[in-house]
Order: sequence, then C-alpha cells, then structure tokens
Amino acid sequence: MADGNDEHRLTDGVSVEAIKTFLADLTKEFPDTYTEMTTADACKQLVVPRTQQASCAYVDLLRKQSPCTDVGKATVFVSHAWRYKIADVLNVLLEFAEEQASKEDGQPVFFWFDLFMNNQNANVTANLPQEWWSTTFKESIANIGRVLLVLMPWRDPVPLTRAWCLWEIFCGISNEGTEVNIRLPKSEEKALERAIQGEYEAVTDTLVRVQAERAEAFNPNDKAMIFQATQDSVGFAALNQAVKDQLRAWCLEKAAAAVEAMQARGEDNTGAFAVLCGQVGTVLNTFGEHGRAVAYYEAALATYLRIEGEKGENVAGLYNNLGLAYDDKGDNDKAIAYFEKAREILVGKLGEKHPSTASTYNNLGNAYSIKGEHDKAITYYEKDLAITTQTLGEKHPSTATAYNNLGNAYCSKGEYDKAIDHYEKDLAITIQTLGEKHPSTAETYNNLGNAYCSKGEHEKAIAYYEKDLAITTQTLGEKHPSTAMTLTNIAFVHAELGDKEQACAYMQRALDVFTATVGPDHPSTQRAEHDLRRIRHAGVDVPSGSSRCCSIL
Repeated sequence: MADGNDEHRLTDGVSVEAIKTFLADLTKEFPDTYTEMTTADACKQLVVPRTQQASCAYVDLLRKQSPCTDVGKATVFVSHAWRYKIADVLNVLLEFAEEQASKEDGQPVFFWFDLFMNNQNANVTANLPQEWWSTTFKESIANIGRVLLVLMPWRDPVPLTRAWCLWEIFCGISNEGTEVNIRLPKSEEKALERAIQGEYEAVTDTLVRVQAERAEAFNPNDKAMIFQATQDSVGFAALNQAVKDQLRAWCLEKAAAAVEAMQARGEDNTGAFAVLCGQVGTVLNTFGEHGRAVAYYEAALATYLRIEGEKGENVAGLYNNLGLAYDDKGDNDKAIAYFEKAREILVGKLGEKHPSTASTYNNLGNAYSIKGEHDKAITYYEKDLAITTQTLGEKHPSTATAYNNLGNAYCSKGEYDKAIDHYEKDLAITIQTLGEKHPSTAETYNNLGNAYCSKGEHEKAIAYYEKDLAITTQTLGEKHPSTAMTLTNIAFVHAELGDKEQACAYMQRALDVFTATVGPDHPSTQRAEHDLRRIRHAGVDVPSGSSRCCSIL
C-alpha cells in the first residue's frame, strides 16, 4: 500500500458513476469476453495497464480526472472473491446502490472496492504487521459503517473458503453499529428461491461448510498473517459462529422474502404457495425458529385445507410438521394433538400398514418419551416397529431406528437388559445396511455404552465408548462436538472407576474440542470446564445429566 496516498487508503471510495464507467469500459474493450472475465482478469487486463506507468491505485487516476464526483468518503466496504466474474460483482454493486437511492434518506454511495483502492502494481499487504489487521483495518471498516458481502454461488459460497473474505466479514460483524448486507447476483437469487422451494436441506447445509480454519489465500503469507490475527484475537470458533449467525439470518430473510413475493403476486391460494410455506417452515424449524416455523406451517395448512379438504395427505403432512415444531418448542401436549390428527388421516387414507403411518407412531413415541411417559412411548414405538418391519423389512435403517428408540425408552425406564437387547438388534441392522464406519453405528455403540454404564458394567461401557470414539473421529473428525461428547462419556466412566488421571485426560480432550468447535462461551464448553474441575477436586464425583445417555434419535 505504499502508493503515496496512505491517508486515503481506508477512508475513500469510488462513486456509482465510476462503477458504471468501469463496466462500460470493460464492455467496450472486451465485448466478446467481459461477461466471463474474473475480477483478477479485469485487474490484469484493464486496471494494471492503466496504472502501471504511475505505479498507483486506480482510485488515484479517478482523483485526477474528477476528484469531486468520482471519489468520496467510503460508505460501503465490498467483500468479494477475485475469482468471481467482474460483471456480476459490479452489477450487484449497482443494484445495491439503486436500492439505497430509493430510500427516503438515501445518501450517495461510495464503494471501498480493493480492485480500485489498492495499488495493484505492488503487494500492498507484504510489510504490514499483524496488529494492523486487528486494529487499523478493523477500525476502518467500523468507520465506513457497512460491509456488502457479494455471495456466490449460494450453494457453496466462495467467500466462505477465502481467508481474506472471512476476516472482512468478521470485522464487519464484530463491530457494533456496522451493518453487514449480503447480496447475490439475480441469477443466484432465483436459484436460491428454487432451492428453498424444492431442496431446503441444501440451504441449511451451506452453514455446515463454514469452517474458517479451512480457508485458503492465494498468497500463503497472507493466510498465515490472517490466521495469526484470528487466533490472537477472537479465535476460529468465534469467527465461525459469527459468520454462521449472519448467514443464518440472511437465509431466514431470503426464505421469508420468497413467501412475501408470492403473496404480492396473488399466488397465496395455490399449491405452490403451500409447498413454499411448508419448506420455509422446515428451514426455520431447523434453525431453531420454532415459533416462526409454526406460523408458516399454519399458512401452508390453511391453503392445503382449501385445496384438499380436511382429509388431504398434504394436510396430514402439515399436522406432522406442526407436531414436530411444537415438540421442539417443548409443548408436547400440542405436539401429540397434531400427531394424532395426522395419524387419523393417514390411517384412513393409506391404511395402518404404511411407512407414513409408522413414522407418525414414531413421532408420538418421541413426544411421550420427552414427557416422561415411557410406557406410552413404548406402545407407540412397538406399533412403529411392527409396521416398519412389515412394510420395509427387518434389514432397513428405519427398522434399526425403531429398535434404537425402544432401547432408549427402556433405558429411561431403568430396564437396561431390555435396552441392550434392542440396541444390539439396532446395531446388527445398522452395520449391515450402513456399514461399520458410519455415524449411526457410532451412536448405537454410544447408547450401548450408556446402558452398560448405567448397569455398573464400566469396562464394557468403556469398550463400546471407544468403538464410538474411533468411528466418530474417523467419520466426523477429531474436532467435532460429537467427538467431544464421546470423550466426555469416557471421562465419566473412568471417574466412576476412580481413575482420576484418565478421567481428567479425556475430559481435557473434550474441553479442547468443544472450545475449538463451538467456542469458549458455549454451554457445552462451560459444562465441560465445570466437569473437569469437579473431577480434579472430587475424583469420582460424576456430574449428573451431562452424559448423552439414552438420547432420542
């Protein structure tokens, strides 16, 4: 950044007209290829040739040409990836500026866009100390006041794999008063809306891929500097969570906007509208927004009732979804009422011996299990198992799940031998259908460990927990919350055996994994820290309620 204009480097921006002119220049000079040119291509083929003689930033040329109109105090910091198509990025900036201009208090927009603001004839970051990035750079973004994240493709966003972009996003999110806006090109917005309607899992899966420590940078020195600055300040767990929180809010906003767009077009009495509302409800419920999920499910239900009537199959599906949402909210009685409505329709329409009916019996079993009414839960789980076995066969993952749920219910009742019998049946099917090295197999080993631990057969418990740990580490990785939970369970068994040294070693490993994956302030991390202190001081005093024992799948 040694271009003689250090005082302007992180304060100035370029105007909307300057963006339009640059796009027009690209179109004129590269009429056949500009739509495919990346930002890196535009830098090499247009920016560098124009600035090379003066060895300056592109903004410096604009200052000389029209200092009063094309350059001003930056109001928007642009975060993007250099592999993006430059036309897409520029059009997103222009669309954003148009949105801002339409507001009553719309002020002129000036973009801090590194392609223009940095001297592309030199490595502007080479000699900057690490503390510069966590102080001056971060403060400059706060002074600008807004970060515009250009995101594409929505299915696997490039910025989430680039160290620079993640740091820029975090600098925006972590500054109080700084607004972060996420935008997609028009084509990507339409693709996202189609995905919400048809494959909502892909939308939620986007968040799973946010792991800042896997991000790369074109220059290895840049990556090392950013990683060091991250570790010295907030840590990767906090950065991951901050980015996920922002993307989560953005996904919810887009989902709600898709519904509102259909309403505005007068399409809220159509089956397509009901499908969209149902999918949006599921996205919301997946993200923990259970109350809002209920509202969208109810909107979908109202439409399906008009289209299909009270006994429609989609109506039954919505009753099931409402039941799941109320279960997640903790209102088990309402959940049970909706599950019963779904069951009545499905039995009448599809018959008692149908997988959908079995699924509803499973849901009823889960709801009663959560209420602590384990005998009722077992009754419904038995119905689920009988139908599933008859319709899908003994060797099917759904049959394994039915055995597992029965095992959980018996474990909760304290009937550990019955629990173990059902877990072993679950295990045999799971290994045969999904394989030994599968997370579901690991979960069954965990449940067997829990049952034997509860029986007081600690050596057997450890053997099953170690099997769980080996598979979980191999399939999900050492740094995963499920791995930490298994380490916690092993620690507790060693504590009960009086082996304080081993118990502390496993609990310390669990604490390290929780800290790295969910952050130091997460309840799981704090509980692990508390448990480690208790084991160290009390030796064999195992905290109650910390194990995953008999969790409902």
